[in-house]
Amino acid sequence: MAYISELDTSKEIYDMLVSLFKVNDANQVLFLRNKLREIKKGKDESMQAYFLRIAEIKNDLLSIGETITDREMALTTLGGLPSEWYVFRTTLLNYNAIPGFEELMARCVQEETREEVK
Repeated sequence: MAYISELDTSKEIYDMLVSLFKVNDANQVLFLRNKLREIKKGKDESMQAYFLRIAEIKNDLLSIGETITDREMALTTLGGLPSEWYVFRTTLLNYNAIPGFEELMARCVQEETREEVK
């Protein structure tokens, strides 16, 4: 902290602290983006639990100032569905408008419930 003691104003101190911790933010962004990109729904995991895991990563990204579009969230979510969801995923992707994350969650939970009733 020798650097900070040599600074005169609170603005200079703040700027120095931001620059010191910026690398950690970049590492965190990379880690969270990779985690989101690689996320997959577990075989015995409920749809709600899967969506919750994705929403937690999104919230972690938002907390460090990183934005993620609703479209990116929806596409990532669809990409993490297991092969049994192929027809469902393909049907949604064939529409011109991909549903938002919240609507996608409702549709997936509804489809999961419909499949459980069979």
